[in-house]
Amino acid sequence: MATNGRRTDHPVEEYGWGKAAAVESWLFAEGYRFDFFQAVRLLEIIQGRKRPRQKSPEEGGGPSQEVVRFRSSVSLDFPASDVAEVRRQPSPPLRAGSGRATTGRSKRESPAEMTVNFLGLAGGLGALETATTELILQRASRQDEALKDFLDIFNHRLVSLFYRIRKHHRVALGIVAPGEDEISNYLYSLIGLGTPNLRGRMQVRDRSLLYYTGILAQKPRSMVGLERILADYFQVQVKGHQFAGEWCELDESQWTTIGAAGRNQRLGQDTVVVGTRVWDQEARFEIELGPLSFSEFFAFLPTNWRFGALCDLVRFYVQDQFKFSIRLTLADAKIPGSRLMDSDNYETGLLRPDALGLLAWTSRLNSEP
Repeated sequence: MATNGRRTDHPVEEYGWGKAAAVESWLFAEGYRFDFFQAVRLLEIIQGRKRPRQKSPEEGGGPSQEVVRFRSSVSLDFPASDVAEVRRQPSPPLRAGSGRATTGRSKRESPAEMTVNFLGLAGGLGALETATTELILQRASRQDEALKDFLDIFNHRLVSLFYRIRKHHRVALGIVAPGEDEISNYLYSLIGLGTPNLRGRMQVRDRSLLYYTGILAQKPRSMVGLERILADYFQVQVKGHQFAGEWCELDESQWTTIGAAGRNQRLGQDTVVVGTRVWDQEARFEIELGPLSFSEFFAFLPTNWRFGALCDLVRFYVQDQFKFSIRLTLADAKIPGSRLMDSDNYETGLLRPDALGLLAWTSRLNSEP
C-alpha cells in the first residue's frame, strides 16, 4: 500500500490511525481482517450511533431494523477467514406519498451486509450435499442468484442465533457501556454496592472495583487480599503489618476513681484501669508502601490524589472494624537532597507550589541523600 508516495505496512495507517472514521473505513474496505464477533460488535456501535432504533441480530424487529444482514459464502474452497466481506447495502428509495421528498439523499438507511465463511447451508462446510453447492455456483455464473438468496434467508437466522448465543455468555460483547450492564449490577451486589445510592462516594471509580470482585466478595476479608488489591491498583509494592496496636481513650464513665464517691474500684468485680486509656493490640494495622520513587512518594502524601484513593480503598475493604496507618518507604537511591530551589530539577525543589505545607514530609536536615 502507498499513501502520498509513502509505503504503509499496516492497513490502519492507510485509513488514518487516530481518526474517527479509521476503523469504520477499514471494516468496510477489508472486512476479512476482522474477527466475526469483533466485526458485528463494531457494526452495532457504528450503526447504533446513526440509527439508535436499530437492534442487534435476533433481538426482535424486522430485518430492516437489524444492524446487519448475514449472507453465507458459497464455495468449495477452504476459507482463510471468518468474514469474507462487509459492505453497505444501497438505501431503498422512499415510497411515494410518505410525506418526504423522494429526491436527493434518502434518509432510510439499510443495514450493513456481512458475508461469512464459517456457517451456511451450502458450501464446503454446509449441510447440503455437494451437488447443491455446484448447482448454486453454476447458476451464479449465469447471473442467477435466486437460489443463493433464498438460502440466505435461513443463513441469516442461523448466523444471528450463533452470535446471540455467544453474546449471551460473553460480557465483553454487550452493547451497554462497561459498568452499566446487567452483569455489572450483579457484581456490584457481590461487593456491597448493589444500591446505586452507595456508589460514587469514593475517590476510586466504582467500576474499577469490579475487577477485584473475586477478592472483595470473600468473607472474612484477609490482609493478603488487601495487599493484592492495593498492589495491583497502584502498581507499587505493598506489605501489611497486622496487630500494630494503638492506645484507645476511655470514656470518663469507664475511668477508675477512688474514695467514697469513686467508681470502678472494686477488685474482682469492676474493670479497674489505671489511667484514662488502654492498649489494644488488635485495634490498628499498618500498611507499608515501597520502596517508592520520589514522584510516587509525593503522590501518596496527604494532599495528593493517591492518598485519598488509598484511604478509600482500605476503608471500603476493612469497613469500620479497624483503624490503620500508612508508612511510605522511599528508595535510598531516590531520596533527593534538600534544596530551597533546584533549577535543574524542578520536581525536587522544596518551593514547589504543591509542596507548601509538606516540608516535614519531603525535606531532610542534610543536603546529601
